[in-house]
Amino acid sequence: MTRLGSRAAALLLFASAVALGAEPKVRINAEVILASNNGNTIDPPALARMKNQFSQKGFAFTSYRRLSSEKLSLKREPVELKLPNQRTATLRLDAIKADVATVRVDISDLSSTTLTMGKEGSLFQFAGDHDGGQLILKLSPDHGSQPRHTASGISRPAEAVARELVDDSEPVPVDR
Repeated sequence: MTRLGSRAAALLLFASAVALGAEPKVRINAEVILASNNGNTIDPPALARMKNQFSQKGFAFTSYRRLSSEKLSLKREPVELKLPNQRTATLRLDAIKADVATVRVDISDLSSTTLTMGKEGSLFQFAGDHDGGQLILKLSPDHGSQPRHTASGISRPAEAVARELVDDSEPVPVDR
């Protein structure tokens, strides 16, 4: 093989590897919130917006506490989040179409649904009872720092909660 031929072959191999590595991904923040009627704590104060949204939809909890927060990069392979009620939330990117992400959310032994994420707003998914209240998985686009986990690509009235409280007017940021 000539020098030019071997360089062309090496370039083609490199380009193929780059193309394979360019799998779409979506960066999100996944928060676990405990909503209850035990007291009137709003921690952190930014959860006051969530309280107002829920109140407008008839879910009048008096206390909202963030129990955990994770930055995730979703691809086609699932990523698992351990929940404090001994359940697991499994998230997977199903598709990206016109910069809108479709994310599969499974809560072990409870529910399974597919949600469409936009650039702004948050999606809420009921994740079971816990400590006198209800766990809610809050998914939001991440516009900031790098994720802690990388993974490939939720019904009580949970499905209704997720669909009623969605603001998906704009698509989620997509890295390609």
